[in-house]
Amino acid sequence: MSANHLSSDADPIAAQIRAFAVAHGVHGVHGVHEESFEKTWESLERADVPHPGLEFAAWTDTIVFGGLLGPVIVNCPDVRTLLDDLCRFHPMFDRDRIVVTQKSTGVSVSVLSASGEPSHPDTVDAIFALLCRTVRRLAGPQAAPSSARFRRSAPADPGVYDALFGRVAFAAPSDECFFGEAALSAPIIQADPVVRSMLRPYAERRATHRDVSWAAAVGRLLADGVAELADVARALAVSTRTLQSRLEAEGTSFAALADSIRRERALGMIAVPDLPVTVIAARLGFATPSAFTRAFRRWTGTSPSRYRQLGTR
Repeated sequence: MSANHLSSDADPIAAQIRAFAVAHGVHGVHGVHEESFEKTWESLERADVPHPGLEFAAWTDTIVFGGLLGPVIVNCPDVRTLLDDLCRFHPMFDRDRIVVTQKSTGVSVSVLSASGEPSHPDTVDAIFALLCRTVRRLAGPQAAPSSARFRRSAPADPGVYDALFGRVAFAAPSDECFFGEAALSAPIIQADPVVRSMLRPYAERRATHRDVSWAAAVGRLLADGVAELADVARALAVSTRTLQSRLEAEGTSFAALADSIRRERALGMIAVPDLPVTVIAARLGFATPSAFTRAFRRWTGTSPSRYRQLGTR
């Protein structure tokens, strides 16, 4: 199952990693974003921060889950449901996917890049450690994983991993954190099913943005009246830079999509005979009627009034 993103403040994970790096004496990371996480981990290692991913998980809080995900997972009935929702909704590490796989005696949680390749070792450490901290806090020590394995080679002090993950193996073929049936059935102590029933349908709607192309998701939001780039990016839980790069990869841009939506609206409104051009211009957000007329000429090759006349013949 691939992860999807919810509406949240822009890049909560990037902001937390940036703050963590600065707090540990690593400066010059004010532009931290998804594509530079690996460089940030490496900078922290050069600054003699041991196990940056684990340290980050201990330093931060579940604010990194962002948006609706925090309230959704806090109100899951049990750990199994929490893992399923985390897999579907998590807004962490945009290029990486949390995958939950059913096994004969439990489930395994793994982390892969968007291309299916192994994720950076410190990204894996951070996600696994945050997950362990979260389930212990919400469901008690019985919710802890029973084992974990890592692609990374064994560190000099493997005890820090043992304390978090139970039985640990290094130099493994893949990164996996395993939860047995007892852990999966552990109830979330303070879960409120009413709150969950209110939040989850909206979370599902937000997740569907990632089941379509980025251009289609942006187009839907623009059609719904979300007009500004920053607001659209926030609704899709990515940075403006990330959104622009995703759209560019699909051969379009935010400006082009917004212009197309405006054009379609303009053509629909101009077909209403008694609707003044000044009103149409205002409704479409143009500063002046003349600005609308210039845009209309670019779209159609003629003025709004001439286009309306031609349409009535």
